[in-house]
Parts: sequence; structure tokens; C-alpha cells
Amino acid sequence: MSSAETRYLKINFDEILGKLREYAKSKAAKYQARAIVLAGSLAKGRYTGTSDADILVVADNVPENVLERYALYAEPKMPIDVEPRVYTTQELVTKIRQGDRFVLESLEVGIPLYGEQFLNDLKQSLRQESRKQLRVL
Repeated sequence: MSSAETRYLKINFDEILGKLREYAKSKAAKYQARAIVLAGSLAKGRYTGTSDADILVVADNVPENVLERYALYAEPKMPIDVEPRVYTTQELVTKIRQGDRFVLESLEVGIPLYGEQFLNDLKQSLRQESRKQLRVL
């Protein structure tokens, strides 16, 4: 190949999604995660050959230190870079109330890899809370 040629990197989405589901099942079992969601360009279908896997993790039994949390949920053996953002349930609720773009987008268009029932229950609870607040106003 000459220096003028271009190589295109491709992602096999179905293969990657299968590997991420295995990753989520394994990490959830090992660290008692409540939910793991694929977010970002992969979830939106706008990925490229150099995309990473943005992952939202909800787990209550995690270290305070963000880097220690990252280390628990990182997975160097994956065929794609995994970028976990790990929050406790209370931190997640706080981020939702603050309008955190990553969290809101993850819940809106993300692909649940683990804990779909937890996510559905959380969304239902937040909707009910919102309705109660509107009645007070």
C-alpha cells in the first residue's frame, strides 16, 4: 500500500454489541451494578471505525474515587475502547435533576446492556415525582 492510499476502519456493530452485553453481565455480577447502558455514537448508530464505547454504569457499592471506579469497569481485553462513567443511584438522580447531558442522553437513546427493569423503574419514579411537583405549582 502506498502512502497515498487510505484504509478504512470498520466496526461490526452486532459483534461489538454482543461483546458489550457479555462485558455488562460479567461486570454486573462481579461488582453488583444495578444498570449498564451503552451510550454515545454506538447507541445512536453514528459510530466510525475509531469510536469507543461510552458506558453509563449505575452501582451503589463503588469507591468514592472516580479513577478507582473507572478501573473497576474498564476492560482492556475488549475489541473496542470502553469508557465507563460510574455513578451511584443517588448521583445518577442528582445528575438527572441537574440536566447532565450524558446521563439524560444515555437514558433517552442508550441501549440497556444490563438492568433494564431498574432503568424502567427509575424513569417511572422520576415521572411520578415530576407530576407531583407540577401539581404543587
